[in-house]
Amino acid sequence: MDNLQNIPTGASLSPIDKEGNVNLANIQENDLAQYKTISGQLSEKDANSILNFGAEIQNSIAKQSDTFLTNVRAQQGGEIGGLINELLSELNYIDVDELNKSGFQKFLSGIPLLNKLVVDVKKLFQKYDKITANVDRISNKVKAGMINSVKDNTSLQTMFDGNVNLIKELEKYIVAGQLKFKELNEELAVMEGNPANYQDYEIADKRTFINRLDKRLADMKVVRFILLQSLAQIRVVQNNNTSIAEKAQSILTTTMPVWKNQLTLAVALQRQKQNIEVQRKVSETTNTILQKNAEMLKMNSIEVAKENENTIVSLDTLKMTTKSLIDTLTEVKQIHEQGTKTRRELDAGLQSLEEELKKGVVS
Repeated sequence: MDNLQNIPTGASLSPIDKEGNVNLANIQENDLAQYKTISGQLSEKDANSILNFGAEIQNSIAKQSDTFLTNVRAQQGGEIGGLINELLSELNYIDVDELNKSGFQKFLSGIPLLNKLVVDVKKLFQKYDKITANVDRISNKVKAGMINSVKDNTSLQTMFDGNVNLIKELEKYIVAGQLKFKELNEELAVMEGNPANYQDYEIADKRTFINRLDKRLADMKVVRFILLQSLAQIRVVQNNNTSIAEKAQSILTTTMPVWKNQLTLAVALQRQKQNIEVQRKVSETTNTILQKNAEMLKMNSIEVAKENENTIVSLDTLKMTTKSLIDTLTEVKQIHEQGTKTRRELDAGLQSLEEELKKGVVS
Protein backbone atom coordinates (compact mmCIF):
# COMPACT_ATOMS: atom_id res chain seq x y z
CA MET A 1 0.00 0.00 0.00
CA ASP A 2 1.07 3.61 -0.50
CA ASN A 3 3.01 5.38 2.19
CA LEU A 4 2.35 9.08 1.61
CA GLN A 5 4.57 10.48 4.34
CA ASN A 6 6.32 13.75 3.67
CA ILE A 7 9.92 13.57 2.43
CA PRO A 8 12.46 15.48 4.56
CA THR A 9 13.89 18.50 2.74
CA GLY A 10 17.09 17.66 0.82
CA ALA A 11 16.74 13.90 1.34
CA SER A 12 17.03 11.47 -1.56
CA LEU A 13 15.20 8.32 -0.49
CA SER A 14 14.31 5.14 -2.38
CA PRO A 15 10.63 4.78 -3.30
CA ILE A 16 10.69 1.33 -1.64
CA ASP A 17 12.19 0.52 1.77
CA LYS A 18 13.72 -2.70 3.15
CA GLU A 19 10.31 -4.01 4.24
CA GLY A 20 8.86 -3.53 0.74
CA ASN A 21 6.71 -0.52 1.61
CA VAL A 22 6.33 1.87 -1.34
CA ASN A 23 6.39 5.63 -0.92
CA LEU A 24 5.55 7.19 -4.27
CA ALA A 25 6.48 10.61 -2.94
CA ASN A 26 10.13 9.50 -2.98
CA ILE A 27 10.17 8.99 -6.77
CA GLN A 28 12.73 11.33 -8.33
CA GLU A 29 11.65 13.45 -11.28
CA ASN A 30 14.29 11.93 -13.54
CA ASP A 31 13.07 8.38 -12.67
CA LEU A 32 9.35 9.07 -13.13
CA ALA A 33 9.44 8.55 -16.91
CA GLN A 34 11.06 5.12 -16.44
CA TYR A 35 8.37 4.04 -13.99
CA LYS A 36 5.67 5.34 -16.33
CA THR A 37 7.12 3.26 -19.18
CA ILE A 38 7.05 0.11 -17.03
CA SER A 39 3.54 0.78 -15.73
CA GLY A 40 2.44 1.30 -19.33
CA GLN A 41 2.70 -2.50 -19.74
CA LEU A 42 -0.47 -2.74 -17.65
CA SER A 43 -3.56 -2.35 -19.81
CA GLU A 44 -7.15 -2.80 -18.74
CA LYS A 45 -7.93 -3.91 -22.28
CA ASP A 46 -5.42 -6.80 -22.02
CA ALA A 47 -6.54 -9.45 -19.54
CA ASN A 48 -3.05 -11.01 -19.54
CA SER A 49 -1.11 -7.80 -18.90
CA ILE A 50 -1.21 -8.34 -15.13
CA LEU A 51 -0.20 -11.99 -15.52
CA ASN A 52 2.78 -11.01 -17.70
CA PHE A 53 3.77 -8.04 -15.56
CA GLY A 54 7.28 -8.86 -14.18
CA ALA A 55 7.11 -12.43 -15.53
CA GLU A 56 10.44 -12.00 -17.32
CA ILE A 57 12.17 -11.29 -14.01
CA GLN A 58 10.67 -14.38 -12.39
CA ASN A 59 11.81 -16.48 -15.36
CA SER A 60 15.33 -15.10 -14.89
CA ILE A 61 15.21 -16.14 -11.23
CA ALA A 62 14.19 -19.69 -12.13
CA LYS A 63 16.82 -19.95 -14.88
CA GLN A 64 19.60 -18.68 -12.62
CA SER A 65 18.65 -21.14 -9.86
CA ASP A 66 18.62 -24.07 -12.29
CA THR A 67 22.03 -23.11 -13.66
CA PHE A 68 23.56 -22.86 -10.21
CA LEU A 69 22.03 -26.17 -9.10
CA THR A 70 23.49 -27.89 -12.16
CA ASN A 71 26.96 -26.51 -11.41
CA VAL A 72 26.82 -27.58 -7.77
CA ARG A 73 25.75 -31.11 -8.68
CA ALA A 74 28.58 -31.40 -11.20
CA GLN A 75 31.24 -30.17 -8.75
CA GLN A 76 30.24 -32.37 -5.79
CA GLY A 77 32.03 -30.11 -3.33
CA GLY A 78 30.24 -31.78 -0.40
CA GLU A 79 32.66 -34.72 -0.54
CA ILE A 80 35.19 -32.87 1.61
CA GLY A 81 33.55 -33.84 4.88
CA GLY A 82 33.47 -37.51 3.90
CA LEU A 83 37.07 -37.40 2.68
CA ILE A 84 38.24 -35.88 5.96
CA ASN A 85 36.48 -38.69 7.85
CA GLU A 86 38.16 -41.22 5.55
CA LEU A 87 41.50 -39.54 6.21
CA LEU A 88 41.00 -39.71 9.98
CA SER A 89 40.06 -43.40 9.65
CA GLU A 90 43.39 -44.09 7.95
CA LEU A 91 45.26 -42.19 10.67
CA ASN A 92 43.53 -44.34 13.29
CA TYR A 93 45.41 -47.36 11.89
CA ILE A 94 48.67 -45.78 13.03
CA ASP A 95 49.98 -47.18 16.31
CA VAL A 96 53.23 -45.45 17.23
CA ASP A 97 53.47 -47.67 20.33
CA GLU A 98 53.73 -50.62 17.96
CA LEU A 99 57.00 -49.17 16.72
CA ASN A 100 58.33 -48.08 20.10
CA LYS A 101 57.53 -51.15 22.23
CA SER A 102 60.24 -53.76 22.93
CA GLY A 103 58.76 -56.32 20.54
CA PHE A 104 62.15 -56.91 18.96
CA GLN A 105 63.44 -58.88 21.97
CA LYS A 106 60.27 -60.99 22.05
CA PHE A 107 60.72 -61.83 18.38
CA LEU A 108 64.38 -62.65 18.97
CA SER A 109 63.61 -65.25 21.63
CA GLY A 110 60.94 -66.93 19.47
CA ILE A 111 62.64 -66.88 16.07
CA PRO A 112 65.92 -68.79 15.65
CA LEU A 113 67.00 -67.09 12.41
CA LEU A 114 67.77 -63.42 12.34
CA ASN A 115 66.73 -63.00 8.70
CA LYS A 116 63.17 -64.14 9.51
CA LEU A 117 63.01 -61.41 12.13
CA VAL A 118 64.10 -58.81 9.61
CA VAL A 119 61.37 -59.97 7.20
CA ASP A 120 58.69 -59.53 9.89
CA VAL A 121 59.95 -56.06 10.72
CA LYS A 122 59.86 -55.15 7.03
CA LYS A 123 56.21 -56.25 6.94
CA LEU A 124 55.54 -53.93 9.87
CA PHE A 125 57.02 -51.00 7.98
CA GLN A 126 55.19 -52.01 4.80
CA LYS A 127 51.95 -51.53 6.73
CA TYR A 128 52.84 -47.91 7.44
CA ASP A 129 54.01 -47.37 3.87
CA LYS A 130 50.57 -48.51 2.69
CA ILE A 131 48.85 -46.15 5.13
CA THR A 132 51.04 -43.28 3.91
CA ALA A 133 50.08 -44.04 0.31
CA ASN A 134 46.37 -44.07 1.23
CA VAL A 135 46.74 -40.80 3.11
CA ASP A 136 48.40 -39.18 0.08
CA ARG A 137 45.60 -40.46 -2.16
CA ILE A 138 42.89 -39.08 0.13
CA SER A 139 44.80 -35.82 0.55
CA ASN A 140 44.74 -35.31 -3.21
CA LYS A 141 40.97 -35.79 -3.18
CA VAL A 142 40.65 -33.30 -0.34
CA LYS A 143 42.61 -30.78 -2.40
CA ALA A 144 40.20 -31.35 -5.29
CA GLY A 145 37.29 -30.88 -2.89
CA MET A 146 38.77 -27.60 -1.70
CA ILE A 147 38.91 -26.42 -5.30
CA ASN A 148 35.25 -27.39 -5.74
CA SER A 149 34.34 -25.40 -2.62
CA VAL A 150 36.04 -22.36 -4.09
CA LYS A 151 34.16 -22.95 -7.35
CA ASP A 152 30.91 -23.26 -5.39
CA ASN A 153 31.60 -19.94 -3.70
CA THR A 154 32.33 -18.33 -7.07
CA SER A 155 29.02 -19.62 -8.44
CA LEU A 156 27.26 -18.52 -5.28
CA GLN A 157 28.75 -15.05 -5.61
CA THR A 158 27.50 -14.89 -9.19
CA MET A 159 24.07 -15.92 -7.95
CA PHE A 160 24.29 -13.35 -5.14
CA ASP A 161 25.13 -10.54 -7.54
CA GLY A 162 22.41 -11.74 -9.92
CA ASN A 163 19.84 -11.72 -7.12
CA VAL A 164 20.84 -8.18 -6.15
CA ASN A 165 20.23 -7.05 -9.74
CA LEU A 166 16.96 -8.98 -9.92
CA ILE A 167 15.79 -7.37 -6.67
CA LYS A 168 16.51 -3.93 -8.13
CA GLU A 169 14.60 -4.78 -11.33
CA LEU A 170 11.75 -6.27 -9.34
CA GLU A 171 11.56 -3.15 -7.17
CA LYS A 172 11.17 -1.05 -10.32
CA TYR A 173 8.17 -3.15 -11.32
CA ILE A 174 6.72 -2.97 -7.82
CA VAL A 175 7.04 0.84 -7.71
CA ALA A 176 5.69 1.16 -11.29
CA GLY A 177 2.82 -1.17 -10.45
CA GLN A 178 2.09 0.79 -7.29
CA LEU A 179 2.08 3.99 -9.35
CA LYS A 180 -0.44 2.41 -11.73
CA PHE A 181 -2.42 1.13 -8.77
CA LYS A 182 -2.69 4.68 -7.41
CA GLU A 183 -3.80 6.07 -10.79
CA LEU A 184 -6.46 3.36 -11.20
CA ASN A 185 -7.80 3.96 -7.69
CA GLU A 186 -8.08 7.69 -8.42
CA GLU A 187 -9.96 6.90 -11.64
CA LEU A 188 -12.20 4.44 -9.80
CA ALA A 189 -12.96 7.08 -7.18
CA VAL A 190 -14.08 9.47 -9.94
CA MET A 191 -16.21 6.78 -11.57
CA GLU A 192 -17.81 5.75 -8.30
CA GLY A 193 -18.46 9.44 -7.54
CA ASN A 194 -20.27 9.86 -10.87
CA PRO A 195 -21.87 6.44 -11.55
CA ALA A 196 -24.41 7.92 -13.96
CA ASN A 197 -21.65 8.81 -16.42
CA TYR A 198 -20.36 5.20 -16.63
CA GLN A 199 -21.69 1.78 -17.37
CA ASP A 200 -21.90 -0.59 -14.38
CA TYR A 201 -19.62 -3.10 -16.07
CA GLU A 202 -16.98 -0.39 -16.61
CA ILE A 203 -16.86 0.33 -12.90
CA ALA A 204 -16.88 -3.43 -12.09
CA ASP A 205 -14.10 -4.17 -14.61
CA LYS A 206 -11.89 -1.41 -13.23
CA ARG A 207 -12.49 -2.60 -9.68
CA THR A 208 -11.62 -6.19 -10.73
CA PHE A 209 -8.48 -5.02 -12.56
CA ILE A 210 -7.36 -3.06 -9.49
CA ASN A 211 -7.93 -6.11 -7.27
CA ARG A 212 -5.93 -8.37 -9.57
CA LEU A 213 -3.11 -5.82 -9.75
CA ASP A 214 -3.07 -5.57 -5.97
CA LYS A 215 -2.67 -9.36 -5.72
CA ARG A 216 0.06 -9.32 -8.37
CA LEU A 217 1.98 -6.63 -6.50
CA ALA A 218 1.63 -8.64 -3.28
CA ASP A 219 3.08 -11.71 -5.01
CA MET A 220 5.97 -9.67 -6.40
CA LYS A 221 6.72 -8.31 -2.91
CA VAL A 222 6.81 -11.89 -1.63
CA VAL A 223 9.24 -12.86 -4.37
CA ARG A 224 11.36 -9.82 -3.49
CA PHE A 225 11.40 -10.86 0.16
CA ILE A 226 12.44 -14.42 -0.77
CA LEU A 227 15.28 -13.02 -2.88
CA LEU A 228 16.40 -10.87 0.05
CA GLN A 229 16.35 -13.97 2.25
CA SER A 230 18.40 -15.84 -0.33
CA LEU A 231 21.17 -13.24 -0.05
CA ALA A 232 21.65 -14.10 3.62
CA GLN A 233 21.37 -17.83 2.86
CA ILE A 234 24.00 -17.59 0.12
CA ARG A 235 26.38 -15.86 2.52
CA VAL A 236 25.86 -18.65 5.10
CA VAL A 237 26.64 -21.34 2.49
CA GLN A 238 29.71 -19.41 1.30
CA ASN A 239 30.98 -19.09 4.88
CA ASN A 240 30.43 -22.83 5.43
CA ASN A 241 32.34 -23.65 2.25
CA THR A 242 35.16 -21.38 3.36
CA SER A 243 35.27 -23.02 6.80
CA ILE A 244 35.39 -26.49 5.24
CA ALA A 245 38.16 -25.45 2.85
CA GLU A 246 40.15 -23.84 5.69
CA LYS A 247 39.80 -26.97 7.84
CA ALA A 248 40.91 -29.19 4.97
CA GLN A 249 43.85 -26.88 4.26
CA SER A 250 44.84 -26.96 7.94
CA ILE A 251 44.89 -30.78 7.86
CA LEU A 252 46.93 -30.86 4.64
CA THR A 253 49.45 -28.16 5.54
CA THR A 254 49.80 -28.66 9.30
CA THR A 255 48.51 -31.99 10.57
CA MET A 256 49.80 -34.20 7.76
CA PRO A 257 53.41 -32.92 7.73
CA VAL A 258 53.60 -33.25 11.53
CA TRP A 259 52.23 -36.79 11.37
CA LYS A 260 54.65 -37.84 8.63
CA ASN A 261 57.63 -36.34 10.48
CA GLN A 262 56.74 -38.12 13.72
CA LEU A 263 56.15 -41.43 11.96
CA THR A 264 59.47 -41.13 10.15
CA LEU A 265 61.20 -40.42 13.45
CA ALA A 266 59.53 -43.42 15.12
CA VAL A 267 60.59 -45.72 12.27
CA ALA A 268 64.17 -44.40 12.38
CA LEU A 269 64.39 -44.93 16.15
CA GLN A 270 63.05 -48.46 15.82
CA ARG A 271 65.60 -49.33 13.15
CA GLN A 272 68.33 -47.84 15.29
CA LYS A 273 67.18 -50.00 18.17
CA GLN A 274 67.34 -53.08 15.96
CA ASN A 275 70.92 -52.32 14.96
CA ILE A 276 71.92 -52.00 18.62
CA GLU A 277 70.28 -55.33 19.44
CA VAL A 278 72.08 -57.04 16.56
CA GLN A 279 75.43 -55.66 17.70
CA ARG A 280 74.78 -56.83 21.25
CA LYS A 281 73.89 -60.31 20.02
CA VAL A 282 77.08 -60.50 17.95
CA SER A 283 79.15 -59.45 20.98
CA GLU A 284 77.55 -62.08 23.20
CA THR A 285 78.14 -64.80 20.60
CA THR A 286 81.80 -63.79 20.20
CA ASN A 287 82.39 -63.89 23.97
CA THR A 288 80.78 -67.33 24.20
CA ILE A 289 83.02 -68.73 21.45
CA LEU A 290 86.17 -67.30 23.10
CA GLN A 291 85.23 -68.72 26.50
CA LYS A 292 84.58 -72.21 25.13
CA ASN A 293 87.87 -72.22 23.20
CA ALA A 294 89.76 -71.15 26.34
CA GLU A 295 88.23 -74.01 28.36
CA MET A 296 89.06 -76.53 25.64
CA LEU A 297 92.65 -75.28 25.49
CA LYS A 298 92.99 -75.65 29.24
CA MET A 299 91.68 -79.23 29.24
CA ASN A 300 93.92 -80.26 26.38
CA SER A 301 96.99 -78.78 28.08
CA ILE A 302 96.26 -80.68 31.32
CA GLU A 303 95.78 -83.97 29.44
CA VAL A 304 99.01 -83.51 27.55
CA ALA A 305 100.92 -82.76 30.79
CA LYS A 306 99.49 -85.87 32.42
CA GLU A 307 100.55 -88.09 29.56
CA ASN A 308 104.06 -86.67 29.65
CA GLU A 309 104.39 -87.35 33.37
CA ASN A 310 103.34 -91.00 32.98
CA THR A 311 106.19 -91.77 30.51
CA ILE A 312 108.84 -94.19 32.21
CA VAL A 313 111.83 -95.74 30.39
CA SER A 314 115.26 -96.67 31.89
CA LEU A 315 116.76 -95.22 34.99
CA ASP A 316 119.47 -93.44 33.06
CA THR A 317 116.92 -92.20 30.67
CA LEU A 318 114.73 -91.37 33.59
CA LYS A 319 117.60 -89.46 35.24
CA MET A 320 118.30 -87.72 32.00
CA THR A 321 114.70 -87.13 31.33
CA THR A 322 113.99 -86.26 34.96
CA LYS A 323 116.19 -83.23 34.81
CA SER A 324 114.82 -82.40 31.41
CA LEU A 325 111.34 -83.02 32.69
CA ILE A 326 111.99 -80.86 35.73
CA ASP A 327 113.32 -78.16 33.50
CA THR A 328 110.39 -78.68 31.21
CA LEU A 329 107.95 -78.61 34.08
CA THR A 330 109.64 -75.55 35.45
CA GLU A 331 109.38 -73.84 32.11
CA VAL A 332 105.85 -75.14 31.70
CA LYS A 333 105.04 -73.83 35.16
CA GLN A 334 106.55 -70.51 34.30
CA ILE A 335 104.73 -70.55 31.02
CA HIS A 336 101.51 -71.51 32.82
CA GLU A 337 102.07 -68.81 35.35
CA GLN A 338 102.86 -66.36 32.62
CA GLY A 339 99.85 -67.63 30.65
CA THR A 340 97.66 -67.34 33.70
CA LYS A 341 98.90 -63.82 34.30
CA THR A 342 98.38 -62.99 30.64
CA ARG A 343 94.87 -64.43 30.70
CA ARG A 344 94.04 -62.46 33.83
CA GLU A 345 95.27 -59.34 32.16
CA LEU A 346 93.28 -60.33 29.05
CA ASP A 347 90.13 -60.94 31.12
CA ALA A 348 90.57 -57.62 32.89
CA GLY A 349 91.19 -55.91 29.58
CA LEU A 350 88.17 -57.56 27.94
CA GLN A 351 85.95 -56.60 30.89
CA SER A 352 87.15 -53.02 30.63
CA LEU A 353 86.53 -53.00 26.88
CA GLU A 354 83.11 -54.56 27.38
CA GLU A 355 82.19 -51.87 29.93
CA GLU A 356 83.34 -49.16 27.52
CA LEU A 357 81.35 -50.83 24.73
CA LYS A 358 78.23 -50.96 26.89
CA LYS A 359 78.65 -47.31 27.85
CA GLY A 360 78.99 -46.43 24.18
CA VAL A 361 75.91 -48.42 23.27
CA VAL A 362 73.82 -46.91 26.07
CA SER A 363 74.83 -43.37 25.24
